Amino acid sequence: MANQLKVGIIGAGAMGLLYAANFAAISELTLFTRRKEQSTLLNQEGLSLKDNSELKNIHIKAAEITDTVQLSEQQLLIVAVKQYSLKTILPVLQQLSETVPLLFIQNGAAHLDSLSLLGDKRTILLGISEHGAGREDDTTVVWRGHGRTKYSVYQGELNTNLAKLLQANPDFPIEKHDSYVEIIQEKLFVNAVINPLTAVLQVPNGKLLENEEWHTLLKTIVKEIQTVLPVENALEKVEAICQVTATNFSSMALDRMNNRMTEIDGIVLPLLEKGESLPTLRTLYHLIKGLEGEHNV
Repeated sequence: MANQLKVGIIGAGAMGLLYAANFAAISELTLFTRRKEQSTLLNQEGLSLKDNSELKNIHIKAAEITDTVQLSEQQLLIVAVKQYSLKTILPVLQQLSETVPLLFIQNGAAHLDSLSLLGDKRTILLGISEHGAGREDDTTVVWRGHGRTKYSVYQGELNTNLAKLLQANPDFPIEKHDSYVEIIQEKLFVNAVINPLTAVLQVPNGKLLENEEWHTLLKTIVKEIQTVLPVENALEKVEAICQVTATNFSSMALDRMNNRMTEIDGIVLPLLEKGESLPTLRTLYHLIKGLEGEHNV
């Protein structure tokens, strides 16, 4: 519709496809992909969303990430690529007018160090996603777990129209919070415990509570991370996520099971670089980096 805001989503992995599926009805959406083959397929076939037993086919517009003209036309850009892909995306974002607001929804905290490269006049929102999703192929995403998106203003101002847009889909709740530090740190803490453990063990999240030895290991890692990243009721929050996502595999576990690069550097390395003694977490870090090296990813 002519009165809809133009929203662009950068990244067509699991999260990018999921966000595209849920923003398509409330905005004039463009999904920006890395590969031309994927954007061509999406334009031809649409996006398929699997949600429990329901299957929806959603018409969307797709373009390549190199199309800076279309990127510059967006009234909001949601950056949904993984941490390790941000380095290749940043030069593209730097070419865009500072009038284009950006919403980052990465795991971890490594991207915070790069935000100063995007100018001090641009509106930047930092968010986290609690959804579970898996990409089956270039046009199909499975919604494995319903959650929320939490975001906060990092710099600049969020205009009224964008604020209303972010609240426009009740089936895909998006919450505004006062402190980006709080929501980023809480998600970072949970991810730093669950993701490396499940990646090494290659088990769904719930197994970390069911298996007594693995549960003990989880508690040990929580205690270690608390020394550098104090989060209130951290153990309860980690265990709660394991319970509500019991049958889901973490994104890092899925990456390891498919011999893909993981986000271990974006999630765990910022904690290890604090210089404190985190022996269990450090061991998991080196195990995963070593496994990546064995498979040349």
